[in-house]
Amino acid sequence: MGFIALFSATFSIAQNTPIADAQIITYKDFNFGANVNSSSTAWLAAIQFRYAWHKTGSIKKTFESELTWVNHPKEVSRYSNFNENPNTFKYGKLNQVFFFRNGFGRKVEITERSYRNAIGLNFIYAAGINLALLKPVYLDIYHGTDGRGGYLTTEKYDPAIHTDIYNIYGNASFSNGFKEIDPVMGLYGRAALSIEMGEYTDSYYSFEVGLTADAFAKGIPMLAYVSQEQYFISVYLAFMFGWKR
Repeated sequence: MGFIALFSATFSIAQNTPIADAQIITYKDFNFGANVNSSSTAWLAAIQFRYAWHKTGSIKKTFESELTWVNHPKEVSRYSNFNENPNTFKYGKLNQVFFFRNGFGRKVEITERSYRNAIGLNFIYAAGINLALLKPVYLDIYHGTDGRGGYLTTEKYDPAIHTDIYNIYGNASFSNGFKEIDPVMGLYGRAALSIEMGEYTDSYYSFEVGLTADAFAKGIPMLAYVSQEQYFISVYLAFMFGWKR
């Protein structure tokens, strides 16, 4: 019993041992990661980068950059009506939309990671420029009087022309439309909580949950037959890797 008690005490102390190795004073913080958010149905909705440097002992200035894929909440995927290799498409989708956010902010340390495998909590906020990138949707359209004698063409979707859903074979190649990308300038702001974990102070991984708001000078045309929204609010969950130097 004495041995078990001694082992348990030793294990408990080891788990909460302060990081007492020779420490490097770090001034710069680099984060890379990805997130899922309520503005997109993709399992990988965005990629993120954040660079931070010390303003005070517990507050860091930050620069961040993010590219996120945005969907309209009323988008619905459906299969074409062709029996041979049916393809998918979203009827009425005008543009594939990406938000490219770049801004400055602060990372405020709420709790410090002073122990091995300890957890640190941070409050993060930022604001800056959001450039919406609109890439027009192209579809493969079937032309012919029956299913055997027709042919396919790749055409930019136009709700005034492509009114017959039964002639849509499916989405065209994603490479179509890059030369026609239309940028729309806007602003964004965000606030988040970040939970950091790691054995050492100079490297870690983190989970970040937050809220992002976007505003644009004009409506963003995502889907035909619906209003074009100028303002967007989304929640997100990010997984990040970090290094401090």
